[in-house]
Amino acid sequence: MNRRLCALLSVTTCAVPGLFKVVVVVGFFAMLLACAEGETPTTPVSLSGEISVPDGVQSDGVKVTVNLYHAWALEGQLRHPVEFIESFETSVGQYSHSFDYPVEKGEGLLVYAWLDLDADGVHCTPTVRDDRAGLSVVQEFPAAEVTADVRLDVPCAGPDWFYPPAPN
Repeated sequence: MNRRLCALLSVTTCAVPGLFKVVVVVGFFAMLLACAEGETPTTPVSLSGEISVPDGVQSDGVKVTVNLYHAWALEGQLRHPVEFIESFETSVGQYSHSFDYPVEKGEGLLVYAWLDLDADGVHCTPTVRDDRAGLSVVQEFPAAEVTADVRLDVPCAGPDWFYPPAPN
C-alpha cells in the first residue's frame, strides 16, 4: 500500500500485511520442526562370527562386503523383508563388528555377505558371475552380543534370494 492510502486507513490495517508475513514465516518454520524426525533410538550390538567359502574358491586377500539388514520392516500392507541397516568390509575368516541397531526401523537381523572374486567392487555383472554370497539369519536377536556365521557358496545371489526362505 502506498503512504497516502495508509494515512487514510488506520495504522492497524496497514500493519496487517507485515504481521501476516511474520505469521506465515513463523508458521512455516514451526511446521518444518514438527515434521522433522528426531533421533532414531538405537541399541549397541556387537556382532562376530566366521565367513567361510567352499573348497577350491580362492579367497586370500579378497574383499568381503557385509551388509546388515532388518529381517522385516514396516507394518500392514507396507510390511516387507530385507531393510538395509549398514555395511562394512572384512575378509574371509573370523570377523567382528559393532554397530547401532535402529530399534524402531524394523525387526530381526540378517547378515548378508558377498566375496568380490574379480576385485571390481561390484557384486556380479551380466558378463562376470563368479562372486559368491551367503546370508545368516540371527536367531538369538535382539541381544547385545550376537554371532552369525556366513558361508559364501551361492554365486551372484542377493539378500532377497535367501530371505524370506521359499515355502516348501
